[in-house]
Amino acid sequence: MSQENPANRVFPARAPAAERLRFLLHYALLAPSRHNAQPWTFEIEDDEVRVYADASRALPVADPDGRQLVMACGAAILNLRLAALHHGYATSLELLSTHRRDGLLGRVRLEERCASTEDAEELFQAIPRRRTNRLPLDGREPPDGLIAALVREARREGVSLRAVEEPQRRAVSEIVAEADHDAWSSGRFRAELAGWTRSNSSARHDGMPGYAHGMSDAAAFVRPLVVRFATPAREEAERDRRRTLASKALLVLSTPADSLPEWAAAGVALQRVLLRATALGLYASYFAQPIERSDLRRRVRDAVGETWLPQVMFRLGYGLDVRATPRRSVDSVLRRIDASPRRVDALALRTPAPRPASSGVPLAPRPAPPVRDVVAHAHEPRVLH
Repeated sequence: MSQENPANRVFPARAPAAERLRFLLHYALLAPSRHNAQPWTFEIEDDEVRVYADASRALPVADPDGRQLVMACGAAILNLRLAALHHGYATSLELLSTHRRDGLLGRVRLEERCASTEDAEELFQAIPRRRTNRLPLDGREPPDGLIAALVREARREGVSLRAVEEPQRRAVSEIVAEADHDAWSSGRFRAELAGWTRSNSSARHDGMPGYAHGMSDAAAFVRPLVVRFATPAREEAERDRRRTLASKALLVLSTPADSLPEWAAAGVALQRVLLRATALGLYASYFAQPIERSDLRRRVRDAVGETWLPQVMFRLGYGLDVRATPRRSVDSVLRRIDASPRRVDALALRTPAPRPASSGVPLAPRPAPPVRDVVAHAHEPRVLH
């Protein structure tokens, strides 16, 4: 099942709030995630949708701290709020300050009717068109002013976006190559990746089909075995070294701290950037390995002159059109829907903000902490910090 454009469906404007939220989840599911793992589940109660991290879809080798999992959920939240605004509803958002045993990350509530904006509509229209492009990108230059516009998008969420300049490229390319070589030399990394690698005819609605890498049906059929048992560390490292040097726009997105709220904000900001780039016809792909190793992450930070903590590094450019990767259905990710009347409890509880952690927080179960008040009543979706 490839991505279905939810615009082909009819918004149930006169239905109860729970059914309207269920419809809006079709847009949330189009968010990007590492290995297309789609690590989210949802619950709906009247006018509120609760967003959960799905630990069963975590990537303990590629994403040991669960940072990219949380970022994926942040991107899904932005899609949901943009879709609500397009259909005439403001939303409020509560993000939790640290991990909970049940995986709850945040809650989005439908609020009063409101009109969308031209800026928000451009992002919304890009949601079903956004793709990760794992193929080579061509040599066309991005539009003038693009990077400055994307930097502004990231700043709206309290996140830094920095372009890797030409004098910094050589050092960054060496870091990328080292990270790739070490990752692909690991049998555990290859086994995990093989578990999310699909043939072109797979009936699975997640993971990465061979066509996402430009593969024929025959090559895609054997790719899981090749990934698991071959050791193309040198080839992978050299390929990404070249792509790092040749990228017309190489970007690093960073946050001031490294805890759950920052990860979620990074996901929201990244999706804003991706949607703005998509609206201009550009694709993105990622250099994830250097960010997952603390020593290489620090080297990336120093190489680009950043003082904050890098959360994702990616390239933007023009390229051949790529097919959408599969998506699970709303029914498969919606754990519960309840159209009961609205509860009277407040959306958020007030507690002191947590101290930022110096490194990633594991997804291991722990007692559920209270949440902090980060409610936003804004016509255009944003996260408050």
